[in-house]
Amino acid sequence: MNGEGALGLGVAQAGVSERALAREQVEDQVKTMAGVPEARLADFFGSIEDGQLVIRLLYGLDRSQEYVMLTWPARGTGYPPLSDVAPAAFVEECEIFEQFGVSPGGGKTLNRLVIPPHADHDFPRLGEAPARDRPPPHAPHHVSGEAFEFPFGPVRAVAQESLYIGLVTSGEEVIDLYLLQWHKHRGIERRLQERLPDEALFIVERAEGLSAVANSWAFCRAVETVADARPPPAVERSRAVALELERCYNHAAAIAALCQATGLSVGQAQAEIALEKLLRLNAAAFGHRYLFGVLAPGGVRTAPDGAVLESGLGPVLDELREVVESLWSTNSFVDRLESCGVVTPDEAARLGLVGPVARASGQSIDTRRDHPFGPFAELELDVPVRSTGDVMARMSVMVDEIEESRRMVTELTAAGLGAGVADLPRVPGCALGWCESPRGESLAWVRLDAEGRLRRARIRPASARNWRAFDDAARSRNVFTDIPIIEASFWLTVAGLAR
Repeated sequence: MNGEGALGLGVAQAGVSERALAREQVEDQVKTMAGVPEARLADFFGSIEDGQLVIRLLYGLDRSQEYVMLTWPARGTGYPPLSDVAPAAFVEECEIFEQFGVSPGGGKTLNRLVIPPHADHDFPRLGEAPARDRPPPHAPHHVSGEAFEFPFGPVRAVAQESLYIGLVTSGEEVIDLYLLQWHKHRGIERRLQERLPDEALFIVERAEGLSAVANSWAFCRAVETVADARPPPAVERSRAVALELERCYNHAAAIAALCQATGLSVGQAQAEIALEKLLRLNAAAFGHRYLFGVLAPGGVRTAPDGAVLESGLGPVLDELREVVESLWSTNSFVDRLESCGVVTPDEAARLGLVGPVARASGQSIDTRRDHPFGPFAELELDVPVRSTGDVMARMSVMVDEIEESRRMVTELTAAGLGAGVADLPRVPGCALGWCESPRGESLAWVRLDAEGRLRRARIRPASARNWRAFDDAARSRNVFTDIPIIEASFWLTVAGLAR
């Protein structure tokens, strides 16, 4: 979508179509999209363009390999309560209200999302502060009978992100649950404004450090699309290798966290040994344990050492597979995973979930296959899917994905890897970028001015989509001690939502 008009419209971007709407058309269009079986609500955000607030609603039509973006100006009257039709839109309705002061019609109760409760009208935002009173921390909940709220967090165990979990219980069973995640808010998208893309990438990587490669690749693709530039195939293959290494170490970390949550100290230690070896392999291949600084707009700074990958990746993944096989034969472990934290296929579709959480609930979606980018357009990809939607299914999907990543790294390395960063022209325009992170679809939408500086950068990690299912999963006939197990199996980051 190069060029700029009143709504940032311009030359079409491959795989993306944009439709400009009048406000009175919005609700009918959303209802129409809700009736399209393959349409998945992917993102929903605001952008100040030419002095006015423009709302952008993005759908993924995965079987058609297309994204559809609906845009309309929100002048004073806001917009219809879209989450009444598309429940997946609720979190973004809260975010738009916090950041731009515009709420959906109908007087809907909105949850507080990332703006802390002590914030006043001078608190930095992307737009204007809400004119009316701030929303309560969470929508009121009502429980009949004897019950009490058990507070957990925001300070939790060592190395865990700040997160407040309000558990409503009558003793042991979780009756209700809500999350407060504003403690991690850093104003990432606001900090990106007015920066050049190569300067902004440092912040983009740190929006969600455990998905540094995926979020960076989505951002770089958006910037490169505006510049009408694409890195050479060998450079794109280096990006893909980094992405699959990121997937492997994240899934290994999730397996270790599941062992910890179920009290298997030996299994946790063995999985963490494999995780440490994967992180050291990252450093040996690319120069950073968590793969920071690898990508750049226009290419990659470092080509991985093929010999290091060939000699190091297979053995450590073999070790991890042995750990998994031992876990599958441990009844006390399997019993805790089966029927725990269930997300049904209907819930996964209704909430627009992505990644292993969605694939464990019967949703066969993966942007590497459905919206192919870089070398993934030429690679065969086996997308593992389960239907039970419990912790067992989510771990099974991760285990299968590790083997797929191993295979792809081998093929990519054999095809040849390269490095290099091209100078991109500084031109105005807007574009969408996407990537498949370890947690699922990562999106980035950028709008650049004539100097090539960011007027708006929307960074939407997969965690921002999937946290909304955690509440439902925790309520599905679980007890207190199931909550850490469910959290480990989702393997989300608070930073990815409260960015």
